[in-house]
Amino acid sequence: MATFLYSVAVALALQAPPLPASPGLPTDSTDGEAWLGVGRAYVQLVSGYHLHRGATDTAWARAALDTAEQAFARAARFGRGTRAADSAQVFRVYIWGQRALLAWETGGAEAATAAWQALPEALRLPPLLEELGENLLRACPHQGVLLTAGDADTYAAWYMRFARGLRPDLLILPLATWSTDTVFRGRVLRETRQRDPALRAFAERRPVCASMGFDRAPELRPRLQWKSRPLVWVAGKEPKDERVPAEDFVFAALQLAIAQHDTWTSAAVALYRRAAEATPALCRPLETFGLKADVGCR
Repeated sequence: MATFLYSVAVALALQAPPLPASPGLPTDSTDGEAWLGVGRAYVQLVSGYHLHRGATDTAWARAALDTAEQAFARAARFGRGTRAADSAQVFRVYIWGQRALLAWETGGAEAATAAWQALPEALRLPPLLEELGENLLRACPHQGVLLTAGDADTYAAWYMRFARGLRPDLLILPLATWSTDTVFRGRVLRETRQRDPALRAFAERRPVCASMGFDRAPELRPRLQWKSRPLVWVAGKEPKDERVPAEDFVFAALQLAIAQHDTWTSAAVALYRRAAEATPALCRPLETFGLKADVGCR
């Protein structure tokens, strides 16, 4: 049922501006899984908007995000206590990140910050993702550029940076968005007074970090010389006195999430497993929280 409604939402939304709810799903439906599918369908459409092919309609994209948030809110309410509801709550924060991305394209980083600061206080990421975001921000050197891989590390980092105000010195770039969204890339280049879009040009002036949400250090052109650090790979200028010791990272929320089978545990564990393999010293603080085996430490 949920898969069918997801397909209906995509097909109809491609033909017309977003509607208050997807045809085929009554507005009084209490199917949380189906509402989650509808919300994700509209999010997928907005992702297509960021390719900026042909005419772009920012108002349409904002309306699509509003519709997605309504769908996620219903998924969270009607699916309470389920994985669908847990995912929907995270995707509600994701929607604010997407609004901030639109604001960044049209009004710059200050507009993106303002969009994030309008996030309701009660709408938060689960502790696991907050901890992940804080750990990634702490891992990147001062004035660094942090490249993120997917939804989990991108929105964890963006949320802690913009909504919680941590590490305002960092520039956080989802690599996929940087690679495909010409409007976003152009705005960032203007704001950083950089002409060359190659990330190696950034690395000549400031550290460039890549989250270990990537399977491996990103293979960019021109190439960067990556070095492994706790939770990130780093290229470019890196002050040695700013390196964060592996023992300073905290994994309390990860410990709780594993015990409670949190919906987003697998994404976090995959990142931390990769980090522990690249930086074995991380196994010591992970062992402190009883997580050595969970992330593959010996």
